[in-house]
Amino acid sequence: MGIKKVDRKAFLNLVETVLFVDFIKGLSVTLKNLLKKPITTNYPLEKLTPPKRFRGAHGHFVWDGTEPNSLKAIEKFMSFEKGKSRCVACYMCQTACPMPTLFRIEAVQMPDGTKKVVRFDMNLLNCLFCGLCVDACPVGCLTMTDLYELAGYSRRNAVLRMEQLEKNAIDWKQRRGQEPDRIWIDDQHREKLWGKISWSG
Repeated sequence: MGIKKVDRKAFLNLVETVLFVDFIKGLSVTLKNLLKKPITTNYPLEKLTPPKRFRGAHGHFVWDGTEPNSLKAIEKFMSFEKGKSRCVACYMCQTACPMPTLFRIEAVQMPDGTKKVVRFDMNLLNCLFCGLCVDACPVGCLTMTDLYELAGYSRRNAVLRMEQLEKNAIDWKQRRGQEPDRIWIDDQHREKLWGKISWSG
């Protein structure tokens, strides 16, 4: 394959200099989009609903009868309460995480020999929001919600305790649990924000 040589003039002629031809060429994209409606939103007065698969603040699904078969198989080895986190303290999330120091997980053995999770803290200041912890969870406990407003006045606010994780997942499941698992709710919702996409090829 040969190299195509492109000739470029080192200097502008008189007409190009006087009429600012290069300047107008550079503004052609701006001029084309000058009268189009902007796609930006006036945040925080306007807020977009993120896609269901958005990776926001984490949550813990609770024992509510919708547990996967992998959790039902070890149910007799766990001490749990209905409506509480279904974490089994397997530490797979911490193992898969690129920043394992963001987790603080503790479990105790009960007198009857079962295991109970007593602490599950996540420091979101160390989190990359990559979702590897969610993928690694063998019992479908950990999830990522659509909560993205995580700013606070103290570093203490960035630490999610188990109670907050449970609350996040319960709220997210009630609001969006029945939506199809896709990036946009439907094509009309996507086209409203980004316009109609014409595929090439």
